[in-house]
Amino acid sequence: MQRIRIPFLIIVITITLFPLFATGQKEAVVSEQSPYSITDSRGVVITLKEAPQRIVSLSPNLTEILFALGIGDKVVGRTEYCDYPVEASDIPTVGDLFSPSIEKILSLEPDLVVIGNLGQAQTIDALERSGLTVAFIDEGETLEGTSRLITKVGTLTGVPEKALEVNQAIDDSVKKAQSFSFDPPTVYYVAGFGEWGDFTATGDTYLHDIITTAGAINIASDAVNWGYQVELILAHDPDIIILPALWGSTSEETKRIFTTTPPYNTLTAVKEDRIITSVENSIIERQGPRSGQAVLLLAQAIANILR
Repeated sequence: MQRIRIPFLIIVITITLFPLFATGQKEAVVSEQSPYSITDSRGVVITLKEAPQRIVSLSPNLTEILFALGIGDKVVGRTEYCDYPVEASDIPTVGDLFSPSIEKILSLEPDLVVIGNLGQAQTIDALERSGLTVAFIDEGETLEGTSRLITKVGTLTGVPEKALEVNQAIDDSVKKAQSFSFDPPTVYYVAGFGEWGDFTATGDTYLHDIITTAGAINIASDAVNWGYQVELILAHDPDIIILPALWGSTSEETKRIFTTTPPYNTLTAVKEDRIITSVENSIIERQGPRSGQAVLLLAQAIANILR
């Protein structure tokens, strides 16, 4: 089998298999002294005296949320992977997701650092020892968890009303997606393939919730931790393949490699060209304000294939 480049999503899977902190389902807790207060995903109460004016975001989805909440101008630092919206590219970077520069973060003098599910415990510890306020915000990998995520960020940053608007927009997109009429097809989401193994949106992932909400049946719903066996893909022979572009490649090149590589080229969906490549990676893989759009785009693509 030829050598296949793996997407960025798979590079970080080994970390997401072992959560750093227990992420309970606690709602935002407001302090009597300040409205800028939440219980973060470690169970730590984070309270600010006033709305933060200088924020460093160490997670791409949290950067997106901050911009969606209308406070992107308050973001003074980001990671190299915080690439949406395009305005984020003008913000100074503090390094990658796994080992951001503590020195650089401190030099930006933030009054709040937000970090999500790829945050490293040692990074959080180092920042807190330096006297910075750090909020670890990582809710359950579902659309309901996305709503809580946005609510918590909005509460802590002083824009709870805007958070309600963003969540309503997500709900509206989901309702529109669910207005499509088709018999639920079986689908397989290609998160990685080739000699490194097969990876997909297993039943314990946020992507699984996106897929099922869009009206499809995920053949990997009973699997966990992103891993899957090629024999199972062949046995299920899904109606539709969801194939986002591999990291560092184009949709066209990814499709060419997948459809010409054994044994994937024997799948009925490949032979009949029932492959969805139109949904951008960051839209469907990133839990945040575009989650509703991900459901809608996927439902539209499925409906078009089934016509």
